[in-house]
Amino acid sequence: MKKGLSLIIVNYFCETYIEKLVDSVLSNVQLKNLEIVIVSNSIPAFQWTDEYQHEYNIKIINNHGNEGFGRAINKGVENSQYDYFCMVNPDMELVQGNILDELYGYFQTLPDDVGALSCLINNDDGTRQHTFFMQKGIAKMRFLKFMVRGLLPYRVKQLISKDRSGELEELIKKSEPFEVGGFHGPFVMMRRSAFFDVGGFDPDFFMYAEDIELFRNRFYKKYKSMVYPKVGLVHFSGKTDKYGLMSKQSIVSYMLYLKKQGNYFLGIYVFFRTIKSLLLLLFSLFKGKKYGREAFQFLSTLKYVKAIVLTPRGFHTRVTSLKIDEIPD
Repeated sequence: MKKGLSLIIVNYFCETYIEKLVDSVLSNVQLKNLEIVIVSNSIPAFQWTDEYQHEYNIKIINNHGNEGFGRAINKGVENSQYDYFCMVNPDMELVQGNILDELYGYFQTLPDDVGALSCLINNDDGTRQHTFFMQKGIAKMRFLKFMVRGLLPYRVKQLISKDRSGELEELIKKSEPFEVGGFHGPFVMMRRSAFFDVGGFDPDFFMYAEDIELFRNRFYKKYKSMVYPKVGLVHFSGKTDKYGLMSKQSIVSYMLYLKKQGNYFLGIYVFFRTIKSLLLLLFSLFKGKKYGREAFQFLSTLKYVKAIVLTPRGFHTRVTSLKIDEIPD
């Protein structure tokens, strides 16, 4: 395997964003051993001239339909040539200097048991996205407490829950890299060997929660994940949600992730989210329709619970990935 970095980008009707992303990479990155692998789930096929692809070491893989995010990333990494890769969402622009060079260079100094690295990710309004989590794995009692707190009013949660955001801010202010439990973000750099050592993304996930499943269920048992807080990127979140179905698909995928942890987690989630949705419907009678929309969105996903329950636990136990019906093939 050659030493270098492969950028893996999944396309689904976001060609304009990919063009901006690729331009920002080519304008800022100094790394010589760099390739860009675009896996396209769109029809018609994604096209650039052969001369352009050859000049900038760009490889385009056109699928025959929408295979989903996880499967596309797996295919992109399988067809990459370098020992490190970085998955990058199309709706990002690397315009803040040589961030890829800095992250890749730092990664080379880390021991082999560090398998994943990312940086701080911000929204376009300057607020920070929550793209990493501190805890490893998932515990029954902690998850139950989390779901119970979800039913409480905001002010009550403030009174009974210990706010650890200050501790995290202090950690970030030190500007020293720190270990996390894993990532659920739009930008992650990984060792290719570590990714495939744990099996890559579970093909059962069409989109969303495949990253949580990877890091919370398998990756942390063999490899460390770290955040490099000295640099940051901007993510124009939601710009590639062509059909406006992001939230609904994410709920269904999250339920599948919980099922793979055990029926306990799925049952607790469905029970408490159903209660919360009913309360929101009641609340919407007095406070506005937006609460009702949130409730109906969750309740509409319950039709997928049977398919989720019938999915056996374990890695890649479905014939097809779990995609909501509303998203076209």
